[in-house]
Amino acid sequence: MSRPPRFRRLARAAARLAAAGALAGAAAFAVSWAVVEAPVEASETYPEGLVLRDREGAPLRIRLGPGDVDCRPRRAAPPDEWVGKAIVASEDKRFYRHRGADLLALARAIAQDVVFLRRVSGASTITEQTVRLIEPHPRTLKSKWLEFFQALKIERVRSKDWILAQYLDRAPFGGNYVGIEAAARGWFDKAPGDLSLGEAALLAGMVQAPTRFRPDIHMDRAVKRRDYVLSRMEALGMATPAQVAAARAAAPALVRGRRPFRAPHYCDWAARALVPEGAHDATLPLDPRAQALAEDAVGRASARLGADFAAVVLDVPTGDVVAMACSADYFRDPAGQVNAALSPRPAGSTLKPFFFARALERGLLAPTEVLPDLPKAFGAYLPANFSGGHSALVRADEALVSSLNLPFYEVVRRLGPADALSDLRARGLAGEDATPEKHGLGIAVGNLDVSLLALAGAYAAFAREAETNAAARIVSEILSGEARSLAAFGHVADAVLPRAAWKTGTSAAHRDAWTVLWTPGEVVAVRCGHAAGRFGDRSIAGASAAAPVAWEIFRALHPSGDAPWYGDAPPDLVLRRVCAATGLPPSPDCPETRLAWAIAGRTPARPCTVHVRGPDGAVRGRWPASVQAALDAGARPALRFLRPAEGAALRFSGEPPWTVSCTVAGAAAGAALWWTVDGVPAGTAPASRPFAAEVSSPGPHAVSCTAADGASATVRFTVSPAAGWPRGGRRR
Repeated sequence: MSRPPRFRRLARAAARLAAAGALAGAAAFAVSWAVVEAPVEASETYPEGLVLRDREGAPLRIRLGPGDVDCRPRRAAPPDEWVGKAIVASEDKRFYRHRGADLLALARAIAQDVVFLRRVSGASTITEQTVRLIEPHPRTLKSKWLEFFQALKIERVRSKDWILAQYLDRAPFGGNYVGIEAAARGWFDKAPGDLSLGEAALLAGMVQAPTRFRPDIHMDRAVKRRDYVLSRMEALGMATPAQVAAARAAAPALVRGRRPFRAPHYCDWAARALVPEGAHDATLPLDPRAQALAEDAVGRASARLGADFAAVVLDVPTGDVVAMACSADYFRDPAGQVNAALSPRPAGSTLKPFFFARALERGLLAPTEVLPDLPKAFGAYLPANFSGGHSALVRADEALVSSLNLPFYEVVRRLGPADALSDLRARGLAGEDATPEKHGLGIAVGNLDVSLLALAGAYAAFAREAETNAAARIVSEILSGEARSLAAFGHVADAVLPRAAWKTGTSAAHRDAWTVLWTPGEVVAVRCGHAAGRFGDRSIAGASAAAPVAWEIFRALHPSGDAPWYGDAPPDLVLRRVCAATGLPPSPDCPETRLAWAIAGRTPARPCTVHVRGPDGAVRGRWPASVQAALDAGARPALRFLRPAEGAALRFSGEPPWTVSCTVAGAAAGAALWWTVDGVPAGTAPASRPFAAEVSSPGPHAVSCTAADGASATVRFTVSPAAGWPRGGRRR
């Protein structure tokens, strides 16, 4: 029976419509395939803040991203981790088989929507969800169409593991956690790879509805969803029945991980100074061991003295800041967040090594040249040494070791304030606002404000210079050595003391105390003072407050005494014979000579003019007028002990008697000294050589020396055996 003409017309119309629809669909597919691009470039952008890491990769601080989300992306996502399996089981079981879109799931979802007249299940694959997370957009029909093609495209250029890692880096996991790294750390205080099966399933279950399944608020819902994920994993063979049963039986134990907040002052500084703009994950040069040692040392020193301390440690070869610690409580509002290592303060005597080296390089000073140590007025300003005394004449190297102010006015006068400031400016210690008119000769005593970090950086460069620069090497040798280090640290203790050069400084009125210690390997710099600017506290002194902290950090960095020191001397560093009294090349009339370091072609070659032979054949000293006047008036260089330091606590290994090496300054050239130990005559020896004083018992001792002209000096110290040293052991 033939169909009515009207039916045939409708059938043909429907066929034509279907064909047109198919052609239109094919055309739309072709156009979309050609036009839509995979969001590969956008995949490099995350809603992250900034992760600061130490040099070993451990997080120091995590700053939240836009909208205050905690997102820590770019981690590898091994497919055998529980959390990756759980996500695949619960979100897209055919993930590893489809090409970006699951047509079976799509057909099923459409059929269910038609039958039940509502959305029963989704059809989005992990790939489609990933492109939606990369480029968020409203869930419209147009958006779903674009997602479909983006998913197909991205599967052609990226691996399944990459796509899964992108998903895990971007999925929401409740609260402000975005990505599995933040979620695992935030909910369980674990790395994602350390999650148990049950923990991984609980987190995987959250992504469908992060607020509905948030475990700290809706634990019952979260557990129910976890059990569903576990059942899917068992059904798909991703976990054994025994593993699933054990995971179901374990009650979730939330351990909320705190975001790291380590080395806060360092991180604040580094985020501004070291991290490139736009960076989201930065590895800093901070050494966690050095940082811990510095924090511990400044914390205990602050508690002991009631002052604020700051310390920085720099790696000399690279100039990297490997530690920065401030004793202030960072959360003490508002002063706690002030970084004392960055605050400019008067530098005190810490600038003297730079002036000394500059004068050596310019041929204006010989290392052991005798300088005047006499008060001299500069207008209304009458400078003085830190001790308040003076000794008429002093060797330049001894003035540097003892931080004498008066001789350094002469050093800076020879340089000229403009040249001295120019050198400091080149070292990053003086700005354009520092002028000779403003600072004058006062820079000799450190009237220039510097920060601890800038000072440490300048010394790191100086330590590098000392490898090849004769002037820097001379200064480093003068300010180092076992006897000098013992004077700083107070005792030998039970470990070998590494060699280091060090310089202290104390600003006017005891406002700030400084110590900078350096080797070819590192610089350790310490400053202490009162945050409120209080002055007059005599406990704030470089040698007694800052130096012990610097040495404590340095020795802890090298517990076996293995710190590096300089090797061969620079080729222009030579030994020459000089007058023992003046430190200049001797004239034929100089009564005594000795060897001293010099820089070939630079150190002054002018001979000593002090010693003059009179008509009677006798040699007499003829000093500059100001010095001669002081000597004629009865003044004479005061004898003083360079080492051991007054009040030092010396500890020795082995059996007594113990030998204490004593060195004095201020004796006349060629003079002999008469020595006593605890009031008992111990012999006569030239003043130019150390005297070996023997003590036979622990406890307090006193060593005195007297010159022929009646000048004398005494030093008091205590001696004790090193703890734990076996009887009969060798001496150190």
